[in-house]
Amino acid sequence: MTKIHDVIHQGIQLSGLQRVCSYINRHKLSILCFHSMSVEDEHCFWPGVFISKKKLCEILDYLRDSRYQVISLTEAKKHLRGEVLYEYPVVITIDDGWYRSVVDMLPILERYRFHCTLYVTTYYVSHQIAVVNVILQYMLWKSNVTAFSLCIDGTDYEFSGSHQNMVNAVESIMINRTDSQKERIIYDIANALGIDTKVIELKLFQNASREDIRNAFQSPLVDFQLHTHIHSLPKDENAIRKQIIKNKELLEDMLDCKGELNDFCYPSGLWHPSQIPHLESLSIETATTLDEGLNAIGDHPLKLNRSLIMDNRSLTHIKLTLSGVLDVIRRLKAN
Repeated sequence: MTKIHDVIHQGIQLSGLQRVCSYINRHKLSILCFHSMSVEDEHCFWPGVFISKKKLCEILDYLRDSRYQVISLTEAKKHLRGEVLYEYPVVITIDDGWYRSVVDMLPILERYRFHCTLYVTTYYVSHQIAVVNVILQYMLWKSNVTAFSLCIDGTDYEFSGSHQNMVNAVESIMINRTDSQKERIIYDIANALGIDTKVIELKLFQNASREDIRNAFQSPLVDFQLHTHIHSLPKDENAIRKQIIKNKELLEDMLDCKGELNDFCYPSGLWHPSQIPHLESLSIETATTLDEGLNAIGDHPLKLNRSLIMDNRSLTHIKLTLSGVLDVIRRLKAN
């Protein structure tokens, strides 16, 4: 199906429709969503989160050499309010605060002199171990097993079933254990599955530390913003406030930037209209979703569309996204 889509996309590009749509939509804002860099084969495991350096640079080269202007989120807010007017504006956002996004992706963006906003979820910044469910899913994908056994603290465990079921079972055993104990279990699972433990040591599935984030914040091209504490946004008002306020307090303390964190990214891009008033009460100025599409001047700032960058999507797909061609196709499909 991907190859068929690629052929269709190439045909659309050759037809000249991309250029026409790009001009028509030249004042609409495109927001791109990246997550983390791939060091080994993580982009094959989860192409919607991990991107290879080759694919990243291909996209950045296009942005640099095309008519598109990469602007900061601050300038984008002015543009959407009609205070300034940019042509072909693009904002680069990076979700979660993965270690490899901070130490590998940000320096690459800086070489291009591109602004970016990094939305940080703070639980795994404070708890410096691998994101448990993600690294477990990766190791099971890598080993392709349907069952494995493990001895934890003198107790033998058997894990079987779907990968998600095995992940859930391991996570239930980790409840109430310390970070060091959890990390020991992760190492033991890697050894049991025959996985090289460098995937742990290279921090491929770990968030950046407080120091990593503070160092990155020194760049005038990098902006850090809000993403909840545990990467989850409930619908209950008190729970929403708790998640965002804790996230904000930890980041403000980390970056010494009280009052500067007013932009938000919905975890996994998922949102509900009932959450909007609660964000407004917290003085959130913008909130990005993962609803694909461009943003017009005057669009609701807490419902901003954003396009997920995936390693297995072609550059042509990115071009059609930026031009607004895919917006037209989505509207035609909906009618």
